[in-house]
Amino acid sequence: MVTGERATTGTRRDGSPPPRVLLLVLDGLSPRHVDPPVMPVLSDLARRGGWWPEGGLGVLPSSTYPNHATLVTGVPPSRHGLLANEMPSPDGPVPAWELGLTAATLFDSMRSAGRPSAAVFGDHHLVGATGAAAADSVWPPGGSVPDVALDVLGYAKDRETTARMVEVIAGGSELIVAQLNEPDTAAHIFGPDSADALDRYGRTDACLGVIVEAIRPRWEEWVIVVVSDHSQEPVLDPDPVDLRSAAVRLGRQVRVVDDGAAAVVEETPAGDDDWLRTVPGVEDLVRLDDRTVLVWARPGRWFSPAAYPIRGVHGSPRTAPQVAVVTGGHPGASALGAAVTARRPRSTDWAGAVAGLLGIPVPAGLAPPGFR
Repeated sequence: MVTGERATTGTRRDGSPPPRVLLLVLDGLSPRHVDPPVMPVLSDLARRGGWWPEGGLGVLPSSTYPNHATLVTGVPPSRHGLLANEMPSPDGPVPAWELGLTAATLFDSMRSAGRPSAAVFGDHHLVGATGAAAADSVWPPGGSVPDVALDVLGYAKDRETTARMVEVIAGGSELIVAQLNEPDTAAHIFGPDSADALDRYGRTDACLGVIVEAIRPRWEEWVIVVVSDHSQEPVLDPDPVDLRSAAVRLGRQVRVVDDGAAAVVEETPAGDDDWLRTVPGVEDLVRLDDRTVLVWARPGRWFSPAAYPIRGVHGSPRTAPQVAVVTGGHPGASALGAAVTARRPRSTDWAGAVAGLLGIPVPAGLAPPGFR
């Protein structure tokens, strides 16, 4: 835990003192749920600050780790190296958090400037997927499963993550990157627009209220950016698209990693991708690199070699929209909020915008930083 007085070595472009910045990701939350009956706290912050109601636009695949990596680097997966949640290999899927990043992050920029930063994640894998080891304060330590109450998918419940965030807010970190995971879990288990999921979003919204109240005594120092990494869409057909079986029938030598409404396919040797478009349930594809293709399903479909209970998925272009809300009492919040209101932000914009607010080097050498 970082404690003590705030560093004041940075300056903004206008010469004013930098704010403290909270970049908070509500995992899997769709912009359509920024709605007063569902999330009154977030809706009020959006109304009083700046937001893009239809949401910002994430990178493909519209999945957790590629988009979190983009949020902290400002570059697409082709540059930061996390092309998907998992990547194929001869020994099986390799998780993104084990691959590591190939681009600098906001945490690196803060460290190089001698400024304190913190990371607080409900999904412990994000420590590796965002390069958070460079932060001064990291929870959970080492990216291990924390000894707290977990949700049904094994991630920290939002109330547990919120308690750690409140502690960090009371410390001296000038940048806090944080994530609340339960909206994503609820959307997967119950369906993104189900009554159970809406109830879970409301409880996450209450956690957001606790965070805001922790910031309130020094509101004039803060810029708060609330985003999501992706949306979710409902599963309408319980019968999954099985790319492995299709490949066997067609005599293709492939490795497949399923990721909800998307799948990563690596073919040996690399060949023509058109056979993938002939598989029933496939909508389209895009090449990630020389040997790897990202495929996504038609609406309501998903990828797996076997059926199992799942009601919400992400990964396709349809789930690329991200919550995009800016608030806070620092003058930088008004300027950034106005920018977000004027033009739809992309996930590649946020790292540069945050760096500009803090007066630190822009990760990965972006110029000009973000959409400011």
